Amino acid sequence: MDYILGLDGGGTKTDCYIFTKDGELAAFASGGATNHEKYDGGFDEMTPVFDAIVGEAMAKLSIGPADIAASVYGMAGIDVPSQKIRMEDYLAKKGFKNALVVNDSFLGVKAGCTKGYGISFVNGTGNSVGGVDRDGKQLQVGGTGEFFGDLNGATGMSGAVICTVYSMFYRCGEKTSMAEKFFALLGIESPEQFTEAIYDQYFAGTLTNKDIHNEVLYKAANEGDAVALALLKSFGDQFALSIGGCINNLNFGEEVEVVLIGSASLRAQSPVMMDHCRERIEALTGKKITMLPLSNPPAAGALIWAAELAFGSDYTDTIRAKIIDATKK
Repeated sequence: MDYILGLDGGGTKTDCYIFTKDGELAAFASGGATNHEKYDGGFDEMTPVFDAIVGEAMAKLSIGPADIAASVYGMAGIDVPSQKIRMEDYLAKKGFKNALVVNDSFLGVKAGCTKGYGISFVNGTGNSVGGVDRDGKQLQVGGTGEFFGDLNGATGMSGAVICTVYSMFYRCGEKTSMAEKFFALLGIESPEQFTEAIYDQYFAGTLTNKDIHNEVLYKAANEGDAVALALLKSFGDQFALSIGGCINNLNFGEEVEVVLIGSASLRAQSPVMMDHCRERIEALTGKKITMLPLSNPPAAGALIWAAELAFGSDYTDTIRAKIIDATKK
C-alpha cells in the first residue's frame, strides 16, 4: 500500500493520478464529468463514469483499492455533508481505505497556498470558495446555486452580458458598445434578431462562453466601455462577498492567500474584475490579500492531501514539489 490516489472531478472533465510513496507519477487517467449534478440520474448515473476513470488508472498498474494507502477526491457537486457521506460510503464499499471526499474548491489550498492553509476560489464551469484555516477548520461558501449567492461561473458571466445588451434594447438599459460587438459575433444587423440569434447559437452550444467573454465583454472593457467595466466590477463584488465571508468565518492572521482556479478567472483578458475583487475583500475583512493563480492541476492538491493522510505532513513536505512538478507535465 505505497500508492496514493488524487482525483479532481469537475463539471466538464475529471483527472485521476496515482503516485508512489516516493512522489513519482505511476498512472494517469482522465474522462468526463463526475459532478453528479450534471446527470439526470444523479449519483447513480455519475458513478459508472467515476468508476471507469479510477479503474483505468489502477488497471495500468494492475492494482486494486487495497493497494492504495490513501486517496482524496475533490469533486464538484459535493456541497453538503450528506453528499460527502454518500460518496465516501460508496468508496468504502469498493474497498478504498483512508478515502476522503471534498468539494473540488478545497484542492487549491493544498496545491497552491504556501503556508498549507488559505482560500481557494474556483471560477470555471461553476464557482465556489473553499477555505482551510491555520487550525485546520474547513468551510465551503457557495457552489450551491443562485439562492446562496453563486454567480454560476462562466455561464453566469455570459448570462449577465446577454442580459445587459438585451436591456439596452428593450429594458431601459444603458448604451454599451457590447451591443455592436455582439452583432458582429452573432452575424446579425438589428436588435430584432438578437433574441433568436442567442437561442440558435448560444443555447444550441455553437457560441461559447469564451466567445462572449473575449469578443464582447473584455474587448469592450479594454476599450473603456463604462457598462462593460461596471459589469466586471459587479462580478468582482459578488466573488468578494463569498471569499470575504469565508475568511471572516475562519481563523487567519493578517494576511490571507487566495488561490485562483478556473478559466473564467485565470484567462480573463482584463485585470479589472479580479483587481476589484481583491480590493473589496480587503475592505470586507481588514486583511491583506494575495492572489495566487494556480499554475498546476488542482489534482496535485488531492495528491498532496492523500500523502498527508497516508504518510504524515512531515514526509509529504519532502515530496510535495515532486508531485506538483509531475502533474504539470
